[in-house]
Amino acid sequence: MQSLNRIAYISIFTAGAISLFVVESLIPQPIPGIRLGLANIFILLVLLTFGFREALLVGILKSVVGSLIIARLLTPSFLFSISGTIMSIIVMALAVKYLKSVSLVGISILGAETHTFTQILIATFLFFGKASFVYLLVPFVLLSLITGSITGMCTYWLYERTEGKIEFAKAP
Repeated sequence: MQSLNRIAYISIFTAGAISLFVVESLIPQPIPGIRLGLANIFILLVLLTFGFREALLVGILKSVVGSLIIARLLTPSFLFSISGTIMSIIVMALAVKYLKSVSLVGISILGAETHTFTQILIATFLFFGKASFVYLLVPFVLLSLITGSITGMCTYWLYERTEGKIEFAKAP
């Protein structure tokens, strides 16, 4: 029964991440490539509640299924999304494990910064010249500080309300 509960909760978080990814894609972007990243709320919740593997699964499914729904699978946008998601989950997992004094908002900011940095690296080396990296880095990193803070505060708010209510779904 415990594994069924675990699967059910991870499925709900995955559906939430995909839904927010799709809804967020419908919001006009004043700056191309800048999104709030609200789907990452669910990824961070899964990371905190279930662990790295499950968070990675939710993140990959969010990028693949979400991109399929909005017809961007296997496009540069998809490449940016999945690479940034994977790298940010790795960094957030390391932060959760080793940086005990960093707040949930701080962990979210680390994830947002990593996501942005990864996307800029991929854009620079696959699509633009090396000089563009320097020009894109500063404004995008500043914007990801803001978006990471918003995502972190939302995650904190939800985590406080769900902590203990889904503990029974954790692996033994």
